[in-house]
Amino acid sequence: MTVTAPPRAAAAIAAGVLAVLDGVWFLLGTFWWSLVTGLGQSDLLVPGQIADAVIGLLLVLGGVSLLARVAAGRVLCLFAAGLALVATVVDAVLRSRLVLFLVGGPTGLGDPLVRGIVISAPLVVLLVLAALPDTRRWTHR
Repeated sequence: MTVTAPPRAAAAIAAGVLAVLDGVWFLLGTFWWSLVTGLGQSDLLVPGQIADAVIGLLLVLGGVSLLARVAAGRVLCLFAAGLALVATVVDAVLRSRLVLFLVGGPTGLGDPLVRGIVISAPLVVLLVLAALPDTRRWTHR
């Protein structure tokens, strides 16, 4: 007879909370650039605002689902964090080409490398926490 230890909830709860915080961060980015920086309602900001809104909503939904022990929440967190990392890379590449594409929430950092690291670090941690076997077992009750 094989005895398996009950799954530890620490990684799953940390991933859920981090996903919700990251989601709120990206949702704040939806209006940050137009309101706080004084750029106004520019058509150039719309693609980044749409990306921020979609990623933010996916992260919040995935985090809440993960905290509710729904198996799809883990997959949603993984997908949204991956999408956010891709958007951050696209942001850096387009800004290096002098194309205005601002995504990733309010940082107040002008240097693209530092800004990319600040935005990407919690997303990488979220990917690791959501991918852990304990998180998968915890969602499968």
